[in-house]
Amino acid sequence: MKSLNHLPIYVLLLALLAFSACKTMRRAHGDAIKSKSEKALMKGLLENSVNAEWLGARAKISYSDEYGGESFTANIRMRKDSAIWMNFKKFSIEGARVLLTPDSIFVIDRINNEYTAKPFEYAQKEYSLPVGFQGLQAILLGNPVFFSRETVAGVDSLLYTLAQKTESLNATYWLGHPEMLLRRFLVDDFRNKRSMDVFSSDYRPLADKQQFSYVRSFNLKSPDLGQMKVQIEFSKVEVNVPQEMKFEVPSGYKKAN
Repeated sequence: MKSLNHLPIYVLLLALLAFSACKTMRRAHGDAIKSKSEKALMKGLLENSVNAEWLGARAKISYSDEYGGESFTANIRMRKDSAIWMNFKKFSIEGARVLLTPDSIFVIDRINNEYTAKPFEYAQKEYSLPVGFQGLQAILLGNPVFFSRETVAGVDSLLYTLAQKTESLNATYWLGHPEMLLRRFLVDDFRNKRSMDVFSSDYRPLADKQQFSYVRSFNLKSPDLGQMKVQIEFSKVEVNVPQEMKFEVPSGYKKAN
């Protein structure tokens, strides 16, 4: 497994199925959706957001950049506004454990017998994250991250859109029709020339009937790290069940610079 410092196709269809799919798409594109007000779209988006005090999940993660790729599994646990805990495994062997709080990041690197303790701003800079702790927990839940109260509604193909703009950011949200589930979220930090484009799919109901996206695709760009792609496939997701977040630095581990 690569260290965290280097971390943040489709099957061809048979001709008959492809022909059938094309006809379906032509019919779908022929029925243009009608625009809705910003208030109506925002209401639908918020109603479909996952509300959870706790999150526990397993995930398969695939990562690639200009230097290559890596796949591993992870356990992810979160307590709202308090902590995000993750461990990463390769062939059932834990390589790293991470604890994020609103103001700090802690990492146990079991490969190099080191640990890291840094301000949360370090993680934002190191991995070019355009969001803070609350934004990160929203993304884990599959929820939107809002940057402005001023929002413009629109339509893009067969999806509804909501667009926001600040002095340094452009953010766009794509909502499915007619269910208004968040399908895509793009934040462009044009001042720092970095962006994050998130696609959400495979929505399934949780035990409490909330809709959760089990597949997320992240496209990250920044001048320092270039282009990175991360795909997360969640499994065994549960919400509002207290999670253990054990985090102890083994004796003998050195503090990384």
